[in-house]
Amino acid sequence: MDPVDVTERKSLKKTVIQEIKKYIIDQQLKAGDKLPTERTFTMMFGVSRSVVREALSYLENTGVVTTTQGKGAFINESNIENLLNSFFFLWQVNDGQIEDILSLRIIFESSAIDEIIRQNQMDELTELKHRVDDSKNCQSLEEFREADIAFHKHLLEATNNKLFIQMTNMITTYFFETEYIEMTIDEYQKAASEHLQIVKAMMKGNAEQAKALLTRHIQNTKV
Repeated sequence: MDPVDVTERKSLKKTVIQEIKKYIIDQQLKAGDKLPTERTFTMMFGVSRSVVREALSYLENTGVVTTTQGKGAFINESNIENLLNSFFFLWQVNDGQIEDILSLRIIFESSAIDEIIRQNQMDELTELKHRVDDSKNCQSLEEFREADIAFHKHLLEATNNKLFIQMTNMITTYFFETEYIEMTIDEYQKAASEHLQIVKAMMKGNAEQAKALLTRHIQNTKV
């Protein structure tokens, strides 16, 4: 039998990756469930063990499974943050502009406002208002910074949409971790006042006003 060339091997690995994914879906496996052994997959797909191992390694690297020595491969919880983290790293390497992140934040946080008001999440809005009120007691730049981040993250979390939260949390985290943001205490105090205006508009059910306030607030971010 002739040796398997590189192109054929890559094709085999790709096929096995798709077959394993199909197996996970067909068997309705969930987070924490164990996959069959490499030997079992070898017999199922009629390929070498090394090809199965490469396929499982790819699935581990992309966050689908976790492999533990001596125990096997297990399905992970859904989490898109690792994928987005790699995306933003490459985006930054390729001269990505921080203004693009600002625009994304406006789009996602405006969507969050619509969803929160649609769901009439008054408990979440009350909690958000308490956070803004508490931020008035901040003393240092670091405390104001943490309060600012907490406000925007809680706004996104109030949608109660797990996938949306994972996607937007990564964007918000990435933005606040950049070195471009430099604000004084006075500027943070002004931002806290703007947070309060946004929440009050949402509590009144006025999505358009809240989104207009949010847009102006984010666009005024000093970068």
